[in-house]
Amino acid sequence: MRADALPNDIHPQFAEQREDEEVLIRTRRHWWSWVRAAWLPLLILPVMWIAAVLVEAQALSLALLALSAALPGLGLLYFYLEWRNDLVIVTDQRIIRISRTILALRRQVTQVGMESIHEINFDIPPYDPFARLFRYGAVIVKTAGAQGNLELPLMPDPEQFQKLIMEDRQYFENRQAQRHHKLVRAEMQRWQAGESPEDDIEPASAAGPPRPLPGSNGYLSAKILMNNGDIVYRKHISVWAQHTALPLLTIIIGLAALALTFTLVDPQARVLTFPASMVALLAGFLTFYWLDWDWRNDVYIISDDTITLVHKRPFFLQNLRDQILVERIDNVESVSTGLFAALFKYGDVSMSLVGADEPKRFVKVPNPQAIQQEISRRQHNKAQRRARYDAIQQQQMLGEYLALSPAANDSKTAAFGASLTETRQAQPSADSSPAIRAAANPDRNRPPRLPEKIRPPALPQANPDFGLSNNRRPQRFRPDREA
Repeated sequence: MRADALPNDIHPQFAEQREDEEVLIRTRRHWWSWVRAAWLPLLILPVMWIAAVLVEAQALSLALLALSAALPGLGLLYFYLEWRNDLVIVTDQRIIRISRTILALRRQVTQVGMESIHEINFDIPPYDPFARLFRYGAVIVKTAGAQGNLELPLMPDPEQFQKLIMEDRQYFENRQAQRHHKLVRAEMQRWQAGESPEDDIEPASAAGPPRPLPGSNGYLSAKILMNNGDIVYRKHISVWAQHTALPLLTIIIGLAALALTFTLVDPQARVLTFPASMVALLAGFLTFYWLDWDWRNDVYIISDDTITLVHKRPFFLQNLRDQILVERIDNVESVSTGLFAALFKYGDVSMSLVGADEPKRFVKVPNPQAIQQEISRRQHNKAQRRARYDAIQQQQMLGEYLALSPAANDSKTAAFGASLTETRQAQPSADSSPAIRAAANPDRNRPPRLPEKIRPPALPQANPDFGLSNNRRPQRFRPDREA
């Protein structure tokens, strides 16, 4: 298969796999991480045997012998499942670590995109003789922001693992360059045919302010789909129930007290019970309104270019709006911990940003793994639109160069460059086009990418591999001692 071809017949090997994503490395921690945790169950076995021999009661001795077989066996099985549940997956687009803890009912998924990786190190513990004997160590994946670094402990053959990730990183960059070159060639052909490239840079947004789609904005909806493609998340409904339980109970008690005031209470005592009932009702309604409004207006908005965190309080006491760009996210992590989080399927989502000291968090949101994948999907789509926009810009510069260059003596090449220039002049510029401006607006601080120097006579015969014919896909991870 060619290095720039996308595998269309890939069967998903994990729940978070994308459609155009191929798994290159799938491994676990070294088997020694399970064996070294098994010393406690193995230590219990002889201790219980000795206790069974020393005990004089025959029934107690038989019970200890039975437990000496059951408890160590269950302990070994638990540590084996703990080791088995942890995965490290490297694809042609990102690195994913899946970590589970059975007793704590914790599931943590961390992912780093290949474009965010700046450095990869491995560390073999110097005071651990088994690390060199069994060839394991830690692999540290570093990004632009320190908060986005990913540490993979007790990995088998860390040096080979580091090498294969670096090869995968180079493979990713080469394929991106190939795609960019093909986009430029495709755009030049489109412009020569007189087609407008601006309609498919950005999806057309609905006219007017964004509105919820019908059926997605219920009273207790924690996920609202907007007509412009944005998704609005609230905290899980269990958070609303936890916060409003006491006010609702106060309202019920106030209504019951009010009913009893006019039915069973002596008329002389109503002077005290009626005001108390009304105070309880008023306090309950005000508290319920406050907490319900607070839950309803603390939202997380995921759009194509930005992620917005909104925290509001009633009566204009607080109005915080934090907006971040999706391409500035280094690391996305979802964590779900505890029995209630596992039953009701909620958790936290953390995003580590370039240059930020603290990550941004979605707190107690429903289905955090799905939100994590939605953010990752938006990042992937943003990168593709960015490449498309850069290809259009480079194509326009190439058209002007071919039309104005003295080296373009060939009449066919000069006519081609002139047609590109006329097409560009006839179409709206990037400043006036809402589609192109929408693609470029989040990156207004980024300098435009200039095209490489290309000689006009060699352009029609350009190599489709863009000088990367030696590019080959990374090898699969084959540790020498894989469990």
